[in-house]
Amino acid sequence: MKRMQSKEDIIKDQYMKTLTCFLQDSTLYDCLSINNQVTVIDQSFSLFDVFNVFIESHIDEVLFWNPDVAYYDGVFTQTDLIRIILKCYQNILNGVPNVWGNNKSQVQPIMEEEDEDRTSTPVHTTQVIGQDQVNKLLIDLKTISVRDWFNSYGENLHQSSLIKAEMTDNLNDAMKKILKQGVTRIVVIESESRVIVGILQQKDILAFLVKGFSQYFHLQLSSKPHRLEVQRENNQQSEQHELEISYFSDSILLLNDKLSFDTIVYDVFYKLIYVFKRNAIPIVDINNQYLGLIDRRDFLFILKYQVYDMLHRQAIDLLNFIRIEKSKYSGFSICNKELFHMKQTLKEVVENLLLSSRGSLVCLNENKEPISTLQMSDLFKICLDDIELE
Repeated sequence: MKRMQSKEDIIKDQYMKTLTCFLQDSTLYDCLSINNQVTVIDQSFSLFDVFNVFIESHIDEVLFWNPDVAYYDGVFTQTDLIRIILKCYQNILNGVPNVWGNNKSQVQPIMEEEDEDRTSTPVHTTQVIGQDQVNKLLIDLKTISVRDWFNSYGENLHQSSLIKAEMTDNLNDAMKKILKQGVTRIVVIESESRVIVGILQQKDILAFLVKGFSQYFHLQLSSKPHRLEVQRENNQQSEQHELEISYFSDSILLLNDKLSFDTIVYDVFYKLIYVFKRNAIPIVDINNQYLGLIDRRDFLFILKYQVYDMLHRQAIDLLNFIRIEKSKYSGFSICNKELFHMKQTLKEVVENLLLSSRGSLVCLNENKEPISTLQMSDLFKICLDDIELE
């Protein structure tokens, strides 16, 4: 016997229908922010200069310009930045050159991709970095160009990761590309000139949904009520925005990675990128209670203040350092969101994700233990899984 649909099932189905229509009726041009910018740098820039662009411009990615082909050669993200620093740091500690010769038989990969089931601790020395080694690290960062780094390690500048779409394409097609390719951003180009006009990230699309979906929903409700109707006992039509995030709890509660307060900072970022493959991770105390969140963007604090010795300190030290720095900005704690609970609606969680400085939210149980960490990409995978990808 076929199970009868619950009220939540009906709301979710109607929600997906409305959302699909909204994405089909909207273009990438509609979604581009007024402040959307494309930062382009030459491959001859030193690693140090590239890192400073991230710190000073507060951006998430840059495009590399290739003068040989007079076009963009690839996208370089904060994740790439962390990979390079972790590798350079380990090389300095182990006395290994940060740039090899052109003989690729000598080359070791920047970092080997780790299997998601890996349980062993990343290999690293317990030696604490000294000032002489910090100076050597800074010299390397200031003298090694981006081109030399990637050529030395036999890697290209990820041209394959430049997932493109025209600004007249609809958002539904763009979401298909994002979900199928497993990326978090898409490069938007002008149809005739082929010039890149912006880079859309998942957070840009979510922000557009928050601003436009409610208005679109009510417009469709008034013009085509038969498409959106959900019967209640009082025969009133349901607000689709009342769908609680708990409807997706089976998937959300699987996102429960966390690390202990005494985890070495180097290992925190290593595991974020290569083991968990997440943007942020909750840190817990000896009783498994929540202390705070560390995400990839926090690595910029280490670069900005050149506190490279932080990489061999404990996660709790980095958390305290971050709190001190962020406390200098008045009003930060007022607008920043960090937690969510299962009784909140999907709309509320999306809005709070956009207000989060980390792009992630943590759910705690009654004992203040983290039971789930939700990031923007999770919402796309969980809530948009009904979008046809064929």
